[in-house]
Order: sequence, then structure tokens, then C-alpha cells
Amino acid sequence: MRILVAIVHHWNPSGGGRHASLRPDFRPRREGLQQQLLSLRRLCPLQGTIDFSSLHFQPVNEALGHIIDIRLITDGENTVFKHLDDPYHRLFKEVPTKPETSFHLGFEAQKFLASNLDKNYDLYCYLEDDLIINDPMLFHKMIWFNKELGDEKLVLPHRVEFLNCPHSIQKLYIDGPLYSEHLKTLIPNPPQPLLAGTPAGRIMYESPFNPHSGCFFLTHSQLQYWQKGSSWQDGDVSYISPLESAATLGIAKNFTIYKPTRPYAAWMEIQHWGGSFISQIQPPPTENNQVENTESLQ
Repeated sequence: MRILVAIVHHWNPSGGGRHASLRPDFRPRREGLQQQLLSLRRLCPLQGTIDFSSLHFQPVNEALGHIIDIRLITDGENTVFKHLDDPYHRLFKEVPTKPETSFHLGFEAQKFLASNLDKNYDLYCYLEDDLIINDPMLFHKMIWFNKELGDEKLVLPHRVEFLNCPHSIQKLYIDGPLYSEHLKTLIPNPPQPLLAGTPAGRIMYESPFNPHSGCFFLTHSQLQYWQKGSSWQDGDVSYISPLESAATLGIAKNFTIYKPTRPYAAWMEIQHWGGSFISQIQPPPTENNQVENTESLQ
């Protein structure tokens, strides 16, 4: 598939520290972005095996790799680019824009994706700059869902964080249930759960209790439908903040959103870099109802 990826990127060391993108230390932003870029590159046709008779490289997964064009949407000034290791500069192109505020960069990413409808990509992808794709079949799963259920329905992955050492909590799905008033803003009439066929069998999907994923993946026809609708670039930032609104509010107005139900959550997930959520969770109780005496998640 040919895929266009628009990554919303911002780092301002003088921003006050409310978000990681507004803190002085560039290293978390650099590491998250580099891991994101590397995960996308691993989905391209740069995969192979070794022929031991000649020690030559033999291509594999030719039918599954993608041609991915990566664009980082910025305000032209506040980025971590100068801190990136040299090889990563060749993996993307910057698209400088003039957002109303840094929190409005997502709307510029929307406009950029729509400006490339004439290129007829198979998928148009929006990503916040701390999301890492570890599933080599994620884009294929998006297409399977679309073909099975049509353009009016849109599936989103669960965001997940990992701990990189043994612990009582090893993996956390971070998009827990929203407050009801926030959820009703996005999904006033939740649809019933549904089953969708996949190569792995039938997977149950539901209207999520938290539809935010910091990303979305649209086919050409889906993006074209949204771009022609009355809600396109309507300036509505009523869902939490402009940052969350850009990622979630627009698609919620135009598509019926689903995520896999909890028993199938791992079927469609995307990693949220770092441990900002999992570090806040208390370890689960042991069988005798006592909390394990383990090291702090910090």
C-alpha cells in the first residue's frame, strides 16, 4: 500500500511543562520521535533474510511491506529536529505551518492530508508524535475492517504503555473510560457492538468508552467524504482541548467509531511512548489482598 503519514510534532522547552512537549529536557521527545520514525521504517520493504551460502540479503515480506511517505507537521520553529541522530533526518520531510496555537497543529495536519487527495494514497494517517506502531499488520487490519464494514465505520487502535522490566503491571491500556459528559459530546448515540471478519477469525468491536487514540487512519474515500462535509475545519475545539479535538472530534462527527472490545484489545493497539500513565497506577493486590512489595513504578 501507499500510505501518507502526517505526524503532529512540537517541542518548546520554555512552554511551562504541562505536557512533555513543553518541558526543557529534549531527550524524551527525541527518543519518542526516533522510535516512532523507526517503527514506520520497519513497515517498508526493507526486510530480508540471510542466505548463508553467499551471505547475501534475500528480500522477505514483499507482499506485506508499504511505501510510506512521512511528513512532520510543525510551526516551523519549535521542534526537536536539531537533537535527532543524523540517520533520522532522512526519514521524513518537514511541513512548516502557521497554526493558531501549538495545540492547533493537528488541524494543520488534517489540511495537509486533504491537500494530497489527488495523490490517491491507500491510507491517510494522522499520528501524534509519541505513538509507535509495533504491529506489522496494523495497516492491513485497517483495510480489512474497511472492506468488511464500509466507509461509514472507522476503527481505532487502543493506546498501550509497557514497562521494560519485570513488574506486577507489565502492560497498560491507557485510554480508560471518559467522564460521561465528555463521551456524550463525541458519541451521543452509541451503536451496538459488532463482529467483523479478519484473517484471525471474527473480532468483536464496540463503541469505545474512550474514543481518543491520538491517531486515525482513513481511506481515500473516507478522507474525501470528511473534507467535503460541513464539519470540515469548522473550528470546533470543544472536546477537552484543541489537541484532543483535532485527533478525535472531527472523525467522531463523520464516522461511527469502534475499537476492539477488551477481550480482543491486543488485536489492534499502538504504543504510547514512555510511561506517563503506567507510572501512576498502583500495583494490583495479591491473592491475600496485600499489595506486592515491588519497586516503585517510577
